[in-house]
Amino acid sequence: MEFDTPRIMELLERMEQNYSLRPRHPEREGIYADYRARSERLRALMPDRKVYAYAVPARCAIDWFPASAAQAAPAEGVPLFVFIHGGFWRALDREIFSFMAEHYVKAGVAVAMIGYELAPAVRLGRIVEQVADAFVWLNRRAGELGFDPRRVSVSGHSAGGHLAAMISATPPTILEGHPLVATIPVSGLFSLAPLLLTSINHDVRMTPHEAMRLSPSEMQRFYTGEFIVAVGEAETEGFIGQSRDFAAAAKAAGSRATLEIVPRRTHFDVLEDLASPELALFQRVLGAVKGVPQLSDSHSI
Repeated sequence: MEFDTPRIMELLERMEQNYSLRPRHPEREGIYADYRARSERLRALMPDRKVYAYAVPARCAIDWFPASAAQAAPAEGVPLFVFIHGGFWRALDREIFSFMAEHYVKAGVAVAMIGYELAPAVRLGRIVEQVADAFVWLNRRAGELGFDPRRVSVSGHSAGGHLAAMISATPPTILEGHPLVATIPVSGLFSLAPLLLTSINHDVRMTPHEAMRLSPSEMQRFYTGEFIVAVGEAETEGFIGQSRDFAAAAKAAGSRATLEIVPRRTHFDVLEDLASPELALFQRVLGAVKGVPQLSDSHSI
């Protein structure tokens, strides 16, 4: 068997440049420091915020932000917006992103921020299971927490976008809930095979079989009213292509899906548009989150 070594090296370098983003974005640390500071300030102003453990490991916790009491809550409960942080399944934590809850809560939506264990301590399949466990925990306590289990939406950033898409492919009976109202992956990862060729997999340790089994793009059915697939205009070809291809795959699987390319945003500052009430992505997402729940367990059309 002959190998074209230069072409193989070119492919490896291209995948690394598309997905290993730290060298490309030296501003990343400053952006996350700003997110963390804003999140700490918000938590200090919200004494009714709670932290709930959904499993034994310390990272398996949910930051709960109840909907504002200034908004009249419907008898059946408020909508719930669940957010899953990114970090290539190996970094970051839920508390960095608390700032994103502020304006959803003010609009009468409860927010849950899910944490999970990280690679390499656990494998990716276990992380997917943990996020599903968090949804089961929430759905079992819908009445106690005051949200309508028929009006749950999920979002996530980067690796969290992958996890959100995997949740949308999980039958509602397994999650002890209902079909999701909306799924909003932001700068997500949907086809994991390219990551096998990058340094990211040194920590994540995916096998080719795991990469296929855990790729949302390979799922045959989704249980969500719609997908809003968002990605920054200034992101790499890899991330933009992943979002474009997944929106097409979701449509092919029978789901409603739109691709939102956010002007001028990079992989790290795109969350500003998901959090800021004056911006189009926030308004689009809030409208979807507060929308009509699905009436059956069938996938959307």
